[in-house]
Amino acid sequence: MKKISLILPVIMMLITASCEFDFSTANISDVRVCTSMSGNLCGNDNSTLSISTQNIFVSCKLKNAPPDTKVKFTWKYVEGEPLVIDEVVLNSEDRGTNLDLHSSLSRPYNGWPKGKYAVEIRMGENDESPEIKNFQIR
Repeated sequence: MKKISLILPVIMMLITASCEFDFSTANISDVRVCTSMSGNLCGNDNSTLSISTQNIFVSCKLKNAPPDTKVKFTWKYVEGEPLVIDEVVLNSEDRGTNLDLHSSLSRPYNGWPKGKYAVEIRMGENDESPEIKNFQIR
């Protein structure tokens, strides 16, 4: 009986050491578009903005992220054929597993074209289901 009680923990250790678990619980939540920030997050979520808006912000919460998680914000004008306006990549580095992130666009010299816009927020290079936040400028 003593042999079995000694061998069982060794077998369990070997099984655990030989298995590789490759899953992540990292996620993006609370995506909002706004014209002014409240700290590092949008206080309000605006789906329609004025053509006179000076700055547009998008914010989100990054949760359960391992160090050096890259988050890419891709701003698009989607009226007709989608057109990429700007791309911003932020790195969580080692600032913790839960972070508030944001990106912004400044009003172009000729003003905002009226129409539909979207911000795509993607974790890493292979995120097959990015968060997409749609909004309009009127």
